[in-house]
Amino acid sequence: MNRDLLWQALEAHPTTGWCAPIHVPLPPIPAASRLLWCGIGGSLLPSETLVRGLACEQAQRAWTPLASPEPLALELRPDDQAVFVSKSGNTLELWTWISRLRALPGWSHLERPPIVITQDDQNPLAKWARSEDYPILPIPVNVGGRYSAFTPVGTLPLSWMGRDASAFLEGGRAVVKELKGNTGPWNDRIWNMVETLHDGYLKGITEWVLIPYSLRLETLTAWWVQLVAESLGKIAKDGTRRGVTPIRSVGPIDQHSQLQRWMAGPRNLGVIVLTVDEPTQPETLQVPPGCPYPKLAELQGSQILQAQAEGTMEALQGAGVPVAHWQLPAVSEAMLGEFMMAWQLIVGLTGFAMELDPFDQPAVEDGKKRTFKKLGLA
Repeated sequence: MNRDLLWQALEAHPTTGWCAPIHVPLPPIPAASRLLWCGIGGSLLPSETLVRGLACEQAQRAWTPLASPEPLALELRPDDQAVFVSKSGNTLELWTWISRLRALPGWSHLERPPIVITQDDQNPLAKWARSEDYPILPIPVNVGGRYSAFTPVGTLPLSWMGRDASAFLEGGRAVVKELKGNTGPWNDRIWNMVETLHDGYLKGITEWVLIPYSLRLETLTAWWVQLVAESLGKIAKDGTRRGVTPIRSVGPIDQHSQLQRWMAGPRNLGVIVLTVDEPTQPETLQVPPGCPYPKLAELQGSQILQAQAEGTMEALQGAGVPVAHWQLPAVSEAMLGEFMMAWQLIVGLTGFAMELDPFDQPAVEDGKKRTFKKLGLA
């Protein structure tokens, strides 16, 4: 594996503008407003990851993702903020929700116009937004949809939550800087993971599990699954089918429901364990009579969680399953920026190592065309 050639291939690709995140001025949204976020895939998962990881309880309740076209009972409130997100401006699920919201009685009583996040060109969403004089926050032409975390797709919800969007962007920039300089812990971690994925693939490790031991990071796994699946599952130029299958999980829930398969099933799987070394509030456990674990009163929930993560890793390693351990010092804007940028780089570099284009998705486009034909929309 030639690191220089892989980095050159990534830098030269026309859709890697996400390697240089820029700040886009954002319209203010009152924190008390409900955020109706209409988008799917790369237009939703980065946003949902940041909200579920960083939002306070009030913001968690106010965050309202609208993705699937299936009907959902919803009553508009005057202070709602609608956000319509689509890189291409052609997403069927998005246009379904635009049409549904416009049909509701409260649409004409919204206090603020919808915000549109899209590529600012002549796509249908951008043209409609301009005709209605709605603000447009641009997704750059050189940024693909599933790599859009470092555009307003990620920074607008952070701003709405009152979190530091600049720290998130700077976290991403710091990782790219280390990789460009070929120095620092992120540089080492990224290349180690690229080599682990690529070498594992050559040895038949075609499935990888991401298991964070933090419920706050559960949605991060959905973002990661799309990033890996759409980027590293392709037909190569020589006609061979190549790919890495990502699997979502969350600890300790899935150490009870999936660990049996990981340890005793086919030897085609590796596991990435993600832990957070973050201090938690002290708690008191009052152990009832008859509890099989009388020493529980001497422990904290965070200690139990850490022991579960360590025990799972030791069990997997003992069974000969490849394990990678990622530990974050905290769940913060900067750390999520660093983690998400690192994985965008890992996936891009691994794709080139596998002789794939990690930035297209021809099979997805084929599925969309067939859907449109069935609906008479083609």
